[in-house]
Amino acid sequence: MNNIVIGAGLLVVPLMILGCQQESTRNAPVSTSSPAGQSSAPSAAAAERRDMALIRVVHAIPADSTVDVFADDNKVFDGLAYKTVTPYQEIHGQRYTFRLRPAGMNQADPLASNTEGLSNGNHYTVFAVPGDGEVASLRVVADTHSLPSAGKARVRVVHASGDAGELDVYAVGRTNVLFDGVDFQSVTNYDEMDPLSGSLELRPEGESNVMLTIPNVRLDAGKTYTIVIVGRVRTAPKLEAFVIEDQTMATPAR
Repeated sequence: MNNIVIGAGLLVVPLMILGCQQESTRNAPVSTSSPAGQSSAPSAAAAERRDMALIRVVHAIPADSTVDVFADDNKVFDGLAYKTVTPYQEIHGQRYTFRLRPAGMNQADPLASNTEGLSNGNHYTVFAVPGDGEVASLRVVADTHSLPSAGKARVRVVHASGDAGELDVYAVGRTNVLFDGVDFQSVTNYDEMDPLSGSLELRPEGESNVMLTIPNVRLDAGKTYTIVIVGRVRTAPKLEAFVIEDQTMATPAR
């Protein structure tokens, strides 16, 4: 009987630590760094108290022209250039039809649209990617900003290259694939992995030849990363990738 009581008591401490960590994360702002610059966003708890969700846009459609993004009839982001990563912006948590239009053409037929529900206190990214036979497509996905497991980085991949086919992602010097069979227009689930500092390689699914080497990639423990693959293999603009780094400014529970 004593052994059972002791064992149950030992379980309480990790659960308490996990609960404290989750609460700390929800009350912490989010810092973002990308080639587009740096920004910060309110905490999940602060947005929820105001009955707000948080959204940002990643423009991954190769084009010389800029675009606007609407939530229903309201323009929420304007004049976005190719490879722009916007800061998070508060928006009421409800169901919206998001529409992508050429910049300044408020009444034009949308280049793409997608209807999604947003929940108060959650962070979302709207990925504008090339369409499959159409000009564009919109993917609206929830972002995770809790702290990864101790010693791990959290990573996902967005495939926005219309002619690259399905892709595998490798880290140079590591034999195991990081992500395999990533489809065009897909946003993978997050995966937790060991930190790395070096180069990544994009290869056609199941093949060994390298389509693209992404140099100077650093994936640190405790941070969340989105690797966005853009451009084209056969025509301009060139195939390339950029990394969005998100960090929840919470102190890990001890």
